[in-house]
Amino acid sequence: MSCAAGGGQQLQVDRRDGLLVAWHGELHALPALAAELALAADAPPAAVLAAGWRRWHTALLPRLQGCFVLALADGDELLLYRDPSGLRNLFHAAPADAGITFASWLPALLPPGAPAIARTGLHEYLRFLDLAAPATIAAGIGALEPGQALHRRGGELKTFFAEFERPAVPASFEAAVDAVEAALDQAIALRLDGAQNPAAFLSGGIDSALLCALAARRRPDLVALTVGFDRAPFDEAPAAARIATHLGLRHEVLRFDLRAHAAAFERLAAAADQPLADPSTPATLLALEACRGRFDAVLDGTGADEALGLMPPRHVRIAVEWASRLPPGWRRRLAGAVPAGLAPLLNFEHPAETMIRWRGFGRGEIEALCGEPVSFAGTRFFRSFARFRPGQHFERYSALLDAMPSERLTQAMLASGQALRFPFAGTAAERLLRALPPDWRWRPGEPKRILRALLARHLPRALWDTPKHGFDFPLPALLADEDGGLVRRHLDPGRWQHRGLIDAAGVQRLADGLAHGEQGLAFRVWALAVLDAWLQARTDPSKTR
Repeated sequence: MSCAAGGGQQLQVDRRDGLLVAWHGELHALPALAAELALAADAPPAAVLAAGWRRWHTALLPRLQGCFVLALADGDELLLYRDPSGLRNLFHAAPADAGITFASWLPALLPPGAPAIARTGLHEYLRFLDLAAPATIAAGIGALEPGQALHRRGGELKTFFAEFERPAVPASFEAAVDAVEAALDQAIALRLDGAQNPAAFLSGGIDSALLCALAARRRPDLVALTVGFDRAPFDEAPAAARIATHLGLRHEVLRFDLRAHAAAFERLAAAADQPLADPSTPATLLALEACRGRFDAVLDGTGADEALGLMPPRHVRIAVEWASRLPPGWRRRLAGAVPAGLAPLLNFEHPAETMIRWRGFGRGEIEALCGEPVSFAGTRFFRSFARFRPGQHFERYSALLDAMPSERLTQAMLASGQALRFPFAGTAAERLLRALPPDWRWRPGEPKRILRALLARHLPRALWDTPKHGFDFPLPALLADEDGGLVRRHLDPGRWQHRGLIDAAGVQRLADGLAHGEQGLAFRVWALAVLDAWLQARTDPSKTR
């Protein structure tokens, strides 16, 4: 077994009495754990982890708090673990001539030269525009799923998910609001512990506003940060400014032009574990680079959506529960005959497609580009979808939120070297939220019901109870900038012809279509540009880190 190095933020490695301890990410509340182990409060993390392993073995895992990955090697025994937040990655491979090799940065496991691409990983990327563990883009390399451990002792290899004690559910909704406030306050306190210059991202939405409201009570010197855009539909800065003013916090708006976003796109390609076509990732990288060297603790509200769950839109519910029962041929014919607004109820091959986050390539398009049969039945997304009955809309969509990775932040942290801290993710607060009855978490007209009730204690509703969109980016403007330079560079058919990975003529048709105004192709073109940039960075030594 061996630990591979390379890339940005990597596993920290130590040895304690024959035990190899390696970890990456944010570990919190270690002094309390050290006290349980009769160690000094300031004992190094490796000493606490080693002592915890010696005493509790795998029962150590649910005692750890934070967003991290961990590896412990003890003689012929190896444990690899990724915490349930999934906000740090851990990859592994088993070469024929060696034991398990692992790394927190996938390219560290790749041999020199062009990487061997996993065809199923390529298909998944083109369909979803990201990859969910255990899949990766690289042949022979797997990824641990959030909350999963890989354990090898002797010749036996098994995987399991860490078991956490289920928290007690309060007797009433108001008592639950109190309990959530206490748990979040404690999570924020741990993540601000020792910070000299704290900050928090504030979008104007419920999650970030609540974090800022609670954090401001402890740290009035907290700086609220908002990523601003010049185009009004994307700009959250005015709403965020009103909230920061009410809380008495200094507010900074971070704005970047298209040229800065294009340069960030190239830096991401060199640093990223895998290709990721979330168009807001370059803006996230720029924001974290702006934080680096200024703030030593930056809070982010990621994790709240996953913990609370979500009901899908009405048209999705109808498609999944009723339209999916029609034969595919009937659906296709009806989709062409009904008004355009009703077509999404019918226009799908599999009902799971109605819940995919990004507008990637369809299965038929991928088969044409890749020249081979394609199936998504084995993907984590489709497996999660299949676990539920047709009418279990809230439960299914909530599970699918867990199955869609939050790699935007993971990759931006890798590329920038700036860590974020997540009070909603991998904490007792998250586990409490997940344990609450569904109607305390969501009710018609009241998504995030319990967080709304808590936030109303600290901020007037008029400041935050407004329509909200997710963190987004004006992608068409970036693709059209400098006369489509980014598209022409990364969809060069000669480059794709040389690789033999997907059909070069198909790539050219997509580039031509976008150039002639087919804006519906933007996400597909962006996905290919991201993939090309990632492949170039892996094969051109001047572009690797």
